[in-house]
Amino acid sequence: MTALITGGTGRSGLALAKLLQEANYPVVITSRSGEAPKPFKAIKFDWFDTTTHESAFKDISIDRVYIVGPPGSNDSANIISFIDLAVSKGVKRFVLMSATQIDPSRIQSAFPAGAIHQHLIDKGVDYVVLRPTWFIQNFGTNFLVSIKEHSQIFSAAQDGRVPWISTEDIAQAAFQALTAEPSPNKDIFVLGPELYSYAEAAEVASSVLGRKIEYKRLTIQEQADFYSTLGVSPDLAKVLAEMDQKIAAGNEEALFNNPQIASEGRKFIGKHTLRQYFEDNKDLWTK
Repeated sequence: MTALITGGTGRSGLALAKLLQEANYPVVITSRSGEAPKPFKAIKFDWFDTTTHESAFKDISIDRVYIVGPPGSNDSANIISFIDLAVSKGVKRFVLMSATQIDPSRIQSAFPAGAIHQHLIDKGVDYVVLRPTWFIQNFGTNFLVSIKEHSQIFSAAQDGRVPWISTEDIAQAAFQALTAEPSPNKDIFVLGPELYSYAEAAEVASSVLGRKIEYKRLTIQEQADFYSTLGVSPDLAKVLAEMDQKIAAGNEEALFNNPQIASEGRKFIGKHTLRQYFEDNKDLWTK
């Protein structure tokens, strides 16, 4: 088995590469620059440059691929064509990064993962689609400045609760999906071990950082405006903000408590907790 990891220097991709290496599985990672942190070597790969797709398989026997699409893009065509190329090169299994709220039965133009998920099913290949909830690491990226400089967390999710998941746990789920025999051939919801609303997350941050972190409830438009400041297109910003409405309606909490997906083997519960993340990374938000 040799695995190709697209987005290999990203948050889940690099953690997955380390797990595979530790288990003595050959791994090839990709990056747009063709560079990677030691000890890994990367090949140059760009979803929007199809000439790099063919070269990804040059002189390398790859039979499994981890797919992380380009952030902020709603174009599924390049990824679907890459999957078809990979199958022609002998790839037998694909693991796709998707999300809890992206469903192949309801294709959303803003998110290509739903269409790609359906293509994997239609193609008849071995596959796993990982559907993680919101990342714990968002508190160190999206909220880095607001916590550090303004002691504030904000969201339009109101008091909806989320089973926050660590990218390390997503990598573990991806490792299992790539190496399991036989292939699961299903979508798997990747959830953290505990439920926290944003207000409750602010309380955890307050206790760890030793100062009051406030939670500000935003409107959907205010949340969309925030995503726009991150460089997200207006249409996608609106869709992302509306996803907070589903959190507010209890969708993520319902998944966490859903016995059916657990009985179907479609629920992966991670080990890393929100408090552990704040404690391990408290220097991030130190003024």
